[in-house]
Amino acid sequence: MVQLLVLILILIRPFISSLAYPWINSVHSFTLIAILLFWLRNNKTSYETLKKLCLPIICFTFALAVSLFFSINKIKSAAELYKYLSGILLILALPSLTEKTRKRYITGIFTCGIIISILALYQYFIGFSHLRNFINTQNITSPFVLDYLQQQRVFFPFVTPGILAGYLAMITPLILLYKRRAWLSIPLLCALLLTESLGAFISLFLAALVYVLLKNDFKKTRGILLLGLALFIPLVFFMRIVSGKEHLSPLFSVFMRINYWRDTIGIIKMHPLLGVGLGNFNLTCSRYAHNSFLQFWAEAGLLGIASLFWLIYAILANNIKKIKNIADNKETLIFITCLATFAFHNLWDFSFFLPEVSLIWWAILGLLSKPKS
Repeated sequence: MVQLLVLILILIRPFISSLAYPWINSVHSFTLIAILLFWLRNNKTSYETLKKLCLPIICFTFALAVSLFFSINKIKSAAELYKYLSGILLILALPSLTEKTRKRYITGIFTCGIIISILALYQYFIGFSHLRNFINTQNITSPFVLDYLQQQRVFFPFVTPGILAGYLAMITPLILLYKRRAWLSIPLLCALLLTESLGAFISLFLAALVYVLLKNDFKKTRGILLLGLALFIPLVFFMRIVSGKEHLSPLFSVFMRINYWRDTIGIIKMHPLLGVGLGNFNLTCSRYAHNSFLQFWAEAGLLGIASLFWLIYAILANNIKKIKNIADNKETLIFITCLATFAFHNLWDFSFFLPEVSLIWWAILGLLSKPKS
């Protein structure tokens, strides 16, 4: 029953925007944390996982505590801790799943991705016309709103096309687990294309390279897959530049991100070791650095970013060895590809800080943390 409740909470998470619905987000997050803590009581498998990941988890938790203690705004930092606490608890809890329940979780995550892609397609073909009628009825003349509508880049149920694209890109590699149902990938890939996110397709292409390199068995079909993803990149670029407006072009987006990164590095130089505290990051023109790793360093300091990388490495290291030793360990390889897609996308986006997307990433890390049989 507890495992089913956690699965339900994971699956409804993408539909609760932390930016648009902060109170619902808080209720969902604290409910999930409470249920996970209940799950972990007397759970032997969780203790085995904790034993294997003891040092990196302790170091990461300590880094978060230090960041909170030295934060320039402790209340705001304390309010951000739930994002990381729920992630740590998922890493400890999910390895105890039985094989049957584990498959149910994977299928649920993939099915949720398909549902969201269908909703995005609905927005493109029907939803935007309703939104346009509403704007005309309300006499809304905001240039930002009108430009956003003109782009017609899908984003539902998230708040921006980039966040939807980051979510869909992370889910996309799971298609490889359902080869006999490859047709299910059609709505997912179509919705991803309609986000017109150049970063998402670059992330997928780089993650596909990781998949091929780890598989260490290059075949013609994989070469075609890489070529197909590579062709999507100029296609999306062309879709973005036809708007004719400079501030909507991908080149303008790149230049803005470079400015964000430069300003973020400036903050890091001022607070290199301890950071400014979780949730205290803010730029003049943006709430996010559009590079989650730089922003997390600016918030949690050097100890925070180093311990996060250590935790990820500790989980991935044994799994990569497992791939090399067991040629048909498809599930592990695909999970690593999902994680790589998310990581690449966060080099130029910020979905790591949005639990409606990042919770799935933490869940996949938890599924990879399963102790050796």
